[in-house]
Amino acid sequence: MDATKSLTVAALLAIIPVASAQDLVIEETIIQDYRPVVARVEASDTATARSRLQGVVTSLRVDEGDVTESGQVIAVVTDDTIGPQLAALSARISGIEQQIAQSEQDVARNEALFNDGFFPKARLDEQKTGLNVLKQNLASAVAERRALSARQSEGNIRAPADARVTSVSVVEGSIVSPGEVIARFATLDGIVRLTLPERHAGQIAESETITLRLPARDNQLLSATIVKIYPELRNGELVADASVSGTIDALVGERVDVLAPVGERRALLIPEDYVDTRYGVDFIRVQVGDRFIDAPVTLASTLANEDGQYEVLSGLKIGDRIQKPE
Repeated sequence: MDATKSLTVAALLAIIPVASAQDLVIEETIIQDYRPVVARVEASDTATARSRLQGVVTSLRVDEGDVTESGQVIAVVTDDTIGPQLAALSARISGIEQQIAQSEQDVARNEALFNDGFFPKARLDEQKTGLNVLKQNLASAVAERRALSARQSEGNIRAPADARVTSVSVVEGSIVSPGEVIARFATLDGIVRLTLPERHAGQIAESETITLRLPARDNQLLSATIVKIYPELRNGELVADASVSGTIDALVGERVDVLAPVGERRALLIPEDYVDTRYGVDFIRVQVGDRFIDAPVTLASTLANEDGQYEVLSGLKIGDRIQKPE
């Protein structure tokens, strides 16, 4: 009799569902829908380094892709006519300094003679005037040499900002003219400039947070905030500046997808390990009455989202209890 009761109790326990830690009750979730908008990454600011001298590029220290710091010397342009002019000025200054030294000695000696009454005052005044003229000539020559030295230092072409070199227009040995471009730069300030098709202008607003997806870099996702929208279209495209959280390792002109929000909707989301796919059909173990059965469902996508979840379109309803497949 006791054995019969034990068997009956065991059979009842086998058909009564027991709550499991892996059981999941379906709840409704509010999700944000995004529409990918194809855009291009550009530098927020571009700059050029130009030659201020006419001469020969004797040293070129950067190449495309290099990162430079503000004030860094990237090239040296040499004007061969400045060196001889500096040498001539130095010789002239040296001669004037010797004349001044001799004139000062003459004035000092003749002042002593004038005090003793043996030297005419007119002659002494003439020598003092000549000494003052020599000093003024020396100051003029020194200033001219300083200006020429400053002009020679203009041959050191410097990077205008912390930036990345996008193109180099010369090679060592090139002859350049004043104003000729040596290199072009794209700034590195955490701001990227996006160019979007005009039809998406209504989907982007300042201070709005957007998501950038880089298709060429394993669909890397970055968060960015629109900081400025330019009021003028450029070649039929909307131009906007976005501040990127972190660093963006992309080429200037590289394609990027801007995931623009288009609205919210209700959806049923389940973890991907609750889905069992067999022969191209997706099944989920759903509680029906007092037991679990494999019920076919329709998923919105064959791939899980970034949180490892599937969106269920049909086959489930709010309140259903599911469990992981056996």
